[in-house]
Amino acid sequence: MSKKKHFIYLGNLGFPFGLAEIQRTILISKCLILGGNHVTVVCKKGILNEKDHPDLKPTGYVQDIEYVYTSGTPFYPQGLIKRNLIKLKGAINEFSLLRKRRKEGRLDFAILSTHDFDAVLYYFILSKIFGFKIILNYVEYYSGLKKKRSQLKSWLNDKLFDKYGPSLSDGVFPISEFIINHIKEVSPGKPYIKVSVLTDFDRYNDIELLQEEKYFLFCGDAGYKETIIFIIDSFASLRKETGKDFYLYLVINGNPVNVADVKNYISNNPEKDRIKVFSKLPQKQLFTYYKNAMALLIPLRPTFQDIARFPHKTGEYLASGNPVISTNYGEVKHYFKDGENMLLADEYDISKFSAKMQFVIDNPDAAKKIGLEGKKIASLIFDYKTQATAIDDFFNELLIKK
Repeated sequence: MSKKKHFIYLGNLGFPFGLAEIQRTILISKCLILGGNHVTVVCKKGILNEKDHPDLKPTGYVQDIEYVYTSGTPFYPQGLIKRNLIKLKGAINEFSLLRKRRKEGRLDFAILSTHDFDAVLYYFILSKIFGFKIILNYVEYYSGLKKKRSQLKSWLNDKLFDKYGPSLSDGVFPISEFIINHIKEVSPGKPYIKVSVLTDFDRYNDIELLQEEKYFLFCGDAGYKETIIFIIDSFASLRKETGKDFYLYLVINGNPVNVADVKNYISNNPEKDRIKVFSKLPQKQLFTYYKNAMALLIPLRPTFQDIARFPHKTGEYLASGNPVISTNYGEVKHYFKDGENMLLADEYDISKFSAKMQFVIDNPDAAKKIGLEGKKIASLIFDYKTQATAIDDFFNELLIKK
């Protein structure tokens, strides 16, 4: 085993609760811990609702991962003055923690879980002052995201991040081939290791198979309204064609306004009685729904956003052993083939996507076989345990690289 290394995660919000970004933090941290290393996740301000997580302390351990809220609270404070004072406290205490850890010889690397360019620049300066290396977790091509004309600040931040973020880092965790090619263009020779989808297969160990109604399932943030509407329309088209007895389950979280918009769209759909919406499900309930679905839906669009990213839910879907239906864009085509280990529509088109759903209805045994083949592939390349050695070796090489 290599020498123990000390890591700090910076830029996280809401640890240990949250969707893709927090789950990625947890699984990368577990990879590092498997390598005999120590990980501390640092949050400099709280964003959680105390009613949802009343027992969460400002410091502690989750799955052997140490976490610290330098603001002194994991909860979102009420009142503008109090909020700004706690925010300042969090920033000061974060600086003090970094200085203390480095002085004690317990800070080798900081992994940045942020796409705020000002934060990346700030941590770059601190890394030079305190002598630790920074790794950029790069999961989106932010310049490719659609923005309103009024979002000038966001547009400028994303341009600066995509152009200079990799250069300010000692190494990068790109999530996709698209991001890798981008890094080679803006920062040639920059060390990187591809960390795509990571999944904890053990989460399914105690999940039961139930005899429930037949359903397709989508899980994601309500901010992806275009994708969710596409799924609803595909489902409605399929129901119109077949008239058979099945449902659509939508597990959506995020901004309440976006959730309300989705529900309003459903209320005007002729298949509204066949569509069920869930939010804030306990993890075991969510994985039970995954394991009992006919198929799991995750359509990708031919956009910079969807080609550059690799949705975290893809790995969780595959680990269920059920067939996954997607579109043949971006990362999925690097790993999967239609009809073998995934069902892939060759275009982002309602009729072509619903045809893949139709295949599941008409060919349940063949669909299940495809799902099991997908799980087999995922267990070889997405199980976090299979990535631990390569990630640890990457950091060992960075330690000796001047």
